[in-house]
Amino acid sequence: MKFIIELREKRISKWLQLEIEHSSLIVGKENLVLTNVRYKSHMRVLKKYGKVLRDSIIDLKELHDKIIILDPKAKEVLKPDEAKEAILVIGGIMGDFPPRGRTFKYITSKLKNVRARNIGKHQFSIDGAIFVAKMIAEGKKLEEIPYVKKVSIQVDPFHEIILPFAYPLVNGKPLIYDKLVEYLKMEIEKDEEELIMKSMQK
Repeated sequence: MKFIIELREKRISKWLQLEIEHSSLIVGKENLVLTNVRYKSHMRVLKKYGKVLRDSIIDLKELHDKIIILDPKAKEVLKPDEAKEAILVIGGIMGDFPPRGRTFKYITSKLKNVRARNIGKHQFSIDGAIFVAKMIAEGKKLEEIPYVKKVSIQVDPFHEIILPFAYPLVNGKPLIYDKLVEYLKMEIEKDEEELIMKSMQK
């Protein structure tokens, strides 16, 4: 059982890195491959989480008959019998609200003869999608995996962050990496301010 995250972001943000780190913990470094990693600096950051390839999954034609792309726009639901035999491809794309269908745009639409399946019509985080795919590959049906459609993180008594994405429930609680929660509470505002300042300097 292998999982591929096809990177489709121009920069490796701390948020993206944490979702990839959590994905590696969920499935094991030996079961995770990161494709379309174009820059050496990104390779250095990501190689501790799994095998890193410069090539895109689109170009790895020898894998096309083995992979299933997880895409909310796919018509069929991922089923356990096919999931356990396949290499499951997740788009390494940070979520938008409302979703813009970028997995279909960047990956599925370019692989016409490759299987695509959905894990529900909602947009999961990268690590959430990895978790759901792993559960299905291990024999769970999609309808047996509980989830919530959005999550609220309380930063302080007066400030909360709403994550408008789907998160699987584990023991009744949303599956969110504790390091990501800490980042959202303590660091994200500073990072966003720095990005704004850099964009203004260009």
